[in-house]
Amino acid sequence: MARGRKKKHIPERMDACHERWFDAPMLNKGNWRKTCGFPEDCKVFLELGCGKGKFCTQTATDNPDVLYIALERDSSVILSAIEKAHELNIPNLFFINADAQLLDNYFAENEVDRIYINFCDPWSRRNKPKRRLTYRAFLEQYKILLKEHGQIRFKTDNDDLYDFSLEEFKACGFELSELTRDLHNSEWDKDNVRTEFEQKFADQGIGIKRAVATL
Repeated sequence: MARGRKKKHIPERMDACHERWFDAPMLNKGNWRKTCGFPEDCKVFLELGCGKGKFCTQTATDNPDVLYIALERDSSVILSAIEKAHELNIPNLFFINADAQLLDNYFAENEVDRIYINFCDPWSRRNKPKRRLTYRAFLEQYKILLKEHGQIRFKTDNDDLYDFSLEEFKACGFELSELTRDLHNSEWDKDNVRTEFEQKFADQGIGIKRAVATL
């Protein structure tokens, strides 16, 4: 699904919200809590592919004692999320404009409590599964960053990606729970925050798949 037209004046608009993101996030590796002014015992939630920010702004607002880091590689897309967080003045939400493949440059071992993967690209074309964010090579990378009993919370509209991801989670030693192929009609929907894509899929009558994978 297309994410919209390329925005204009991105550098200037990013600079106007500079307190929400970091020029060199690799300098925060192992020190995110201290750098962002949070106690060492606070939880860190990381979202991979935050899109325009509906999910991260709401989730960070609902969890004010959690340090929330949202990552998105498309600068024109993350700009919308950053401007939204800036306008709402959410003190516990920060952003990284980078690719998920570089996560180990930005986070230290055992630094993250929870990872959200919402509606990532299913890479449905032949010979592309290794690019899926739930492919086992990515999962092994996440395992290093996650604390003991850390979680990955995963949502998708795509049946093939869902089935693939469940097998990858199990192959990498994650324990699965809260499995559903119809999230919006499940017991877990009351605490669910819908992303922009999620609402569009739901409006089309597509069932939303969800899983929680715990180390």
